Amino acid sequence: MQSVRPIRVWSWLLLLGLAPSVAAAACVPGESLTLLHFNDFHGQLEPYEDPRDGTERGGIARLAATVAEVRAEDPSRPVVVLFAGDLLQGTLTSSLFLGVPDLVLLGRIGVDAAVMGNHELDYGQAVFRRLAEEAAFPFLSANVASDPEPLPVLSSVVIGRPDEPKVAVLGLTTPELTTATHPRNIEGISVEEPVAVARRLVPTLREDADLVVVLSHMGIADDRRLAESVPGIDVIVGGHNHNLYARPVLVQNVPIVQAGERGGWLGRMDFRCSDGHLAPTDHAMIPIDAASPEDPEIAEEVRRITLDAEREMGREVGFSAQELSAWRELIRREEAPFGNFVADLAREITLADVALFNAGGFRSSIPAGPVTLKSIYQAFPFRNELVLGELTGARLLAALERSAALDPSDNPGGFLQVSGVRYGIADGRLANASIGDAPIDPARRYRIVTSDFLAAGGDGYGMLKNMTEPVMTGRLISDMVIEGFRTESPLSVATDGRILRY
Repeated sequence: MQSVRPIRVWSWLLLLGLAPSVAAAACVPGESLTLLHFNDFHGQLEPYEDPRDGTERGGIARLAATVAEVRAEDPSRPVVVLFAGDLLQGTLTSSLFLGVPDLVLLGRIGVDAAVMGNHELDYGQAVFRRLAEEAAFPFLSANVASDPEPLPVLSSVVIGRPDEPKVAVLGLTTPELTTATHPRNIEGISVEEPVAVARRLVPTLREDADLVVVLSHMGIADDRRLAESVPGIDVIVGGHNHNLYARPVLVQNVPIVQAGERGGWLGRMDFRCSDGHLAPTDHAMIPIDAASPEDPEIAEEVRRITLDAEREMGREVGFSAQELSAWRELIRREEAPFGNFVADLAREITLADVALFNAGGFRSSIPAGPVTLKSIYQAFPFRNELVLGELTGARLLAALERSAALDPSDNPGGFLQVSGVRYGIADGRLANASIGDAPIDPARRYRIVTSDFLAAGGDGYGMLKNMTEPVMTGRLISDMVIEGFRTESPLSVATDGRILRY
């Protein structure tokens, strides 16, 4: 059997003498336990190419085999596998099969618990309810409520057989759940402030557990605040930011961990009983890549699922009353109906103030008439993802100034299609820009949604790299458009003068 390849493994908390701040159930000296974690899976059944370095990463068959190898190291040692949310949204198979094969395969891996992510409602409450009811593991969220019918989620779960250490897992979901999906998906849903919920529940969990884990889909800022505010937490297993922490973030002696995204990494934390409590000894990030072992049965299942998806590319998802033109001489020079549709949709589902999209991201027109999956994926082939963050008015103006300065005769791919903002261009310069009825305030911070390409400074938009705490939403632009056609057909889009040339 090929050995598991953890990187940057180090004994840290034990050497520093750090331990849980509140004593609880006493474990047996010498007992050990391994915690495995991953987050923000987003339907990534197949391996994918990491855009940062071109490395092939992920693949649920590899993830499964790596988990099995860790278990095989010592069959007597308990291994707890936690998934920190966002099962859905991001691949063709997820859009077509609504997370069902993902859920089944995660169950075969042996996931013990998952937290409800902010994308779990993207395909509607009925889809998530069905998934949660059929899952082989519980979905957790202590701060999400639904009225009048409760969601099939638990606040917490205690994992461990009678002769094993007890691991209490509390689930917490970002309040962005109610703003990062279409409003129709969160009817009757409310999200309680997570720190208040944790303060109420952690003491009770602490009484009967050897290890108290918060399984969080809130992002690092809220995880830090949680660690600072609530005593009795041993470790926070996080998600939502898609961050990769080779070394845990320590806040008030509480380690916070995240393992990247899409199953490209598997986090591992080992614990050993010392002085009556479980103390962490080692932490590692195990790369899931081409050198990883592969579960052959799951690999074959993924191939079958992928082939089924490819055969479905001709499926109709909606109807357009007009051609949505990606003709360069239109969309790269002026306001275009296609640009308005995509930008308005992104702003609507994220409740952003402004949406910005580069015209070069629209690669093919969508003809009038029935709209197929194939036509949408041809229009958006780059798998660009929505990014949400805050930007000062000064930097927003700088972005619009760059768009205005582009020579229209060159059909520039960097020309910005927008929503929530209006701007005028005169003689290659920004003549005016407003949000609502007011000019853009350079000192104010605005909530911006854009593509990961632009957020990384693509097309010369370095000012967009300065968004405050940008969140990779996990939502592909193509998937957003698919859902738009499914819910808004027959589609008819017009221009409204949001971009003018004088």
